[in-house]
Amino acid sequence: MAIYEVANAVWKQEHLLKSVDDGLQYVGILYGLIDSGKITVIASNEKLLQESYQIAIRQGITIYDAIFIALALDLDLSLKTFDRAQTRALKSEDKK
Repeated sequence: MAIYEVANAVWKQEHLLKSVDDGLQYVGILYGLIDSGKITVIASNEKLLQESYQIAIRQGITIYDAIFIALALDLDLSLKTFDRAQTRALKSEDKK
């Protein structure tokens, strides 16, 4: 999902906000980072989906947002986001 989310953000910057030219080059950079191993693509699984669903219910957020929280908690990684609700939800879940 994150790959598509990044690609959508690039599309938005190019086509709606007109803040970048040739967004496709940024999508290419993303795949270059994946190919180099700097970004690891993690496949979804039932445990991750169930945990994301439970976080979404507890925090009143979408599963789409909750999956990133579940991944951060499961992999013990920091979550980089500008979404304040997502940040609050992560802090709340991290205390459990």
